[in-house]
Amino acid sequence: MIVKKELLSENLKAYMDHSMEVMNSLDGAPDHSTSQVKSVNDQIDDLKIYLEHLKASYNETASNGNTSNRDAGISDIVL
Repeated sequence: MIVKKELLSENLKAYMDHSMEVMNSLDGAPDHSTSQVKSVNDQIDDLKIYLEHLKASYNETASNGNTSNRDAGISDIVL
């Protein structure tokens, strides 16, 4: 199960890491077996979940940034 991380930067890193895994799994696509095709499609479905977590985390962070009681310090977006 893919779990949403607490910080926006953590969700971005998880998305990017999985994106690289998907990219690598695409190598040799014309020669993929049926099981390889299923595996790649499953990885792409997981990538959509990571992207939804990233979107939710961004929206949470952006709405927090619009409140007047937020500290003017460094945000949680530290890459």
